[in-house]
Amino acid sequence: MSAADKIPSVRSKAELLLERSLGENGDALVSMVVLWALAYCRREDIPEAMELPLAQLVAAAADGNGSTVKALTRGDTSITYDTGSAAASPLAGLAPFRRLGRLGRDAV
Repeated sequence: MSAADKIPSVRSKAELLLERSLGENGDALVSMVVLWALAYCRREDIPEAMELPLAQLVAAAADGNGSTVKALTRGDTSITYDTGSAAASPLAGLAPFRRLGRLGRDAV
């Protein structure tokens, strides 16, 4: 299944976590979070087990509880995020799905 096919499932899980609807812009919010997470994890697919961490990220974004930038360095580009406790961070849920060091299909 493509990422677009997973949007309704991720949205419904996020709404259950929030105990409210995401409203008319909910699909757009879920789509942005899913695309960001796919890039972050260097994936093109969303396994079913990855839907809950994505829903947690959507819920955090909807509530405005996302990570904030703690430090930014321009030379050799370094960004440090203040995510609080690693166990409480929604990003921690994506760790098992990250593929580090993979090159894209179009890379030379």
